[in-house]
Amino acid sequence: MGMRSTPYFLLVVMICSAHAAPSQKERGCRRARSNLSIRIRKDNIIDLTHVTDERSAYWPNNPSGFEMVEIFKGFVETTTRFFYSTYMFSQPEHLGTHMDAPNHFFKGGLGADEVSLYKLIGPGVLINPKKNGTLFGKDSFITVDHFLEWERVHDKRIHSGSIVLLYTGYSDVYYDRSQYYGTNATGDEAVPLLHFPGLDPKAAEWLVTNRCIGAIGIDTASIDQARSKDFLVHQFLAKHEIPALENVGNLGKLAAANKGFKVIALPSKNGGGTGAPARIIAVLN
Repeated sequence: MGMRSTPYFLLVVMICSAHAAPSQKERGCRRARSNLSIRIRKDNIIDLTHVTDERSAYWPNNPSGFEMVEIFKGFVETTTRFFYSTYMFSQPEHLGTHMDAPNHFFKGGLGADEVSLYKLIGPGVLINPKKNGTLFGKDSFITVDHFLEWERVHDKRIHSGSIVLLYTGYSDVYYDRSQYYGTNATGDEAVPLLHFPGLDPKAAEWLVTNRCIGAIGIDTASIDQARSKDFLVHQFLAKHEIPALENVGNLGKLAAANKGFKVIALPSKNGGGTGAPARIIAVLN
């Protein structure tokens, strides 16, 4: 080739390397906002919580789902006559709209009662990877590219402390078990038959190390894709004390609003629990 071609070769390598390297916009976390203004009105709240009842989704190898037993319902006759009713209910920790606590997948991790509310209240980001209004691919992954695309479209970064919500469309078919889980089967034999999308493990790492998110939620039964055998997303998030919100509802309504929003997620304070039912709302800006 001769010496005359060497500078040209080096220039090409330098240009290619420059394009391959991540930009400053992609790297590193920024300081979280010191305060967050949330103005709640009657017309700017979207409830992201599915009703908890016998139809509620739960991991298929759990022994049972939601059960409610009537203790008393009727009129009480004392000095006055009044109506009174009360029930007792039981359910798995990870049923319906709920939070996964770090101790779910990390030994010695925080329990449901120890997760900081600071992680569960913050600016919201809605990622919508669906095409033409259809469900996101049943065995697909939400990747780093989806988050970078959101930043490109909105011309801003995902702020540190954000609560990222993943809208796959599965919240729209929550009560159709065969579509939601990919199977009607229950018990241990159902687990290998599950089909629904989830977060790519590399994307989970990127969100935590490059964007310092507060929490993440998804409208499927698990933040890990259904075919996962080792639940790498759960493991990574738990190790870094990032709560995961699962079976999040009404994300289609949030997408249709097409506005910025804040998220408030309030799980029940179950002592030592690995998860807890959560009431989640989006407050539109």
